[in-house]
Amino acid sequence: MADSVEVENKVGEREADRTATILQDTAKDYAEYVLVDPQREKQQLDEKIEEMLTRLDEFCAVVDMIRTDSSLSLNRSLPGIHAKAQEIRGIFQRIDRLEEFVSVVRDNVAAMEEEVNEVEREQGTLHSIKNLLSTLPVFTTKRSSGPKPPKKFTPLEIFKTSDYIKAEPDETPPVPEAKNGDT
Repeated sequence: MADSVEVENKVGEREADRTATILQDTAKDYAEYVLVDPQREKQQLDEKIEEMLTRLDEFCAVVDMIRTDSSLSLNRSLPGIHAKAQEIRGIFQRIDRLEEFVSVVRDNVAAMEEEVNEVEREQGTLHSIKNLLSTLPVFTTKRSSGPKPPKKFTPLEIFKTSDYIKAEPDETPPVPEAKNGDT
């Protein structure tokens, strides 16, 4: 038993020594927290303040630049944009007139095409069949009536370009060429 008491005392002493060492190390660490180097702290604080002042100056420069750009936009760019918008309105009106003109031309071309198709149906196919049949002896009988009079040609009313496209004030009017009609 004496051995066990002696072992327990040694274990207790080692544990007490270890606890004392840990306690001393912890006390040293806390002592370092309390120790302050005011010169070093002041230097770090001064550096941070300088950095913040530099950034503040940069920010003020950016704000001044934005103000200058805004006044430039209001005084120079905005009137230019307004003038271009007025020009564009004129261009839009010209485009509308051109679309109207294209529509009229499309309608006239369709009417002419229909007229040509009708004449081709009447003259072309019928005429070629009559010529073919008249060459055969079976169909060479005398006709009781004379040839049918051809239909009277009535020309379609065609648009005038000058009704839709007028010379703009800043453009010189085109010189008309001598042709049969105004198309």
